[in-house]
Amino acid sequence: MRADALERRNTLIKAARVVFADRGHDAPLDAIAARAGVGIATLYRNFPSRDELAHAVARTTLAEVRELAVRGLDDCGDDPEGAWRRFVDAVVELRMGALVPALVNSLDELPPDVRESRELTKATVTDFIHRLQDVGLVREDVVPLEIIMGIAMLTRPHVLMFEDATANLVPRLITVFLAGLRPDGAALPPPILPESDVL
Repeated sequence: MRADALERRNTLIKAARVVFADRGHDAPLDAIAARAGVGIATLYRNFPSRDELAHAVARTTLAEVRELAVRGLDDCGDDPEGAWRRFVDAVVELRMGALVPALVNSLDELPPDVRESRELTKATVTDFIHRLQDVGLVREDVVPLEIIMGIAMLTRPHVLMFEDATANLVPRLITVFLAGLRPDGAALPPPILPESDVL
């Protein structure tokens, strides 16, 4: 693929991620094309169906989360707390809570390569969280799925009246959530989510 064609395709994927997160899976495709600065025909040449575009967004997003976790693992030796906060802030920026339900109704609907990418990302994020538990930044009585689900739930769309009443609502809630994950908190009941199902 030519460099300009690849750049145009990546621009469409980035635009789709924003529009899907804002407006859901049924967002008009012409809104995605407009955000990418191309015509609807160009969108269809690159992605003949809505599902193909959604799967491309999923591939890109999973790869980015995996890279963030790899970077976090690399940075853990020198600055584990900074590595953890940078990872969380970047995942929040991706708006996973709004994006995931917009991309797919069921994980079984994903093509094999996307499911494989999900498994690789799941394993890398799990390794990162276990490293944070080893260094004493994250309590050991939570499993990675609970952490990822917590971040996803906090980044779902919120009621506008709460957004208007509380400045920087999501960053504040994330800070409270991370404080509760530290090992010096009260003991938790046993986890109800299987550790293997992270992401």
